[in-house]
Amino acid sequence: MLKKISASAAVLAIAGTVLTGCSGKLSTEETCNYINDQAQEQNLKQKMTDAGSAIATGDASKFRDATAELASVMKDAAGKTSDEKLADALTRSADLSNKMAEAMGDDSLDLVAMAAKMQEFQTPEFTEASTYLTTACPSMPALD
Repeated sequence: MLKKISASAAVLAIAGTVLTGCSGKLSTEETCNYINDQAQEQNLKQKMTDAGSAIATGDASKFRDATAELASVMKDAAGKTSDEKLADALTRSADLSNKMAEAMGDDSLDLVAMAAKMQEFQTPEFTEASTYLTTACPSMPALD
């Protein structure tokens, strides 16, 4: 009986390795699916929509919260992917999201200063990361 359980465990371990790759990390497509699934579970699309509406009324707290959740999903996915370029793009995007949330929480900034601060975040490195993220994960209905 013990031999059957051990054999079954070995088969499952081998199957798991084959499905996820030798590294145990997610492929690019699996990572995109993971992000999409997490975004859907957390209802991030609706939260971001609500945040946009709240910003128009001067309430940035929903934006900060939704942005922090999205950044958390991206950082988590970055640690799970085998695609190093995607991991870098996700990490950069998460960092930018956190900076944007922080700026939105700065009550000393008026609308013009906040817009200028957001422009500062649009670096060539972020643009490159964003472009790769869009290429690697072209369809993410839970976020689009």
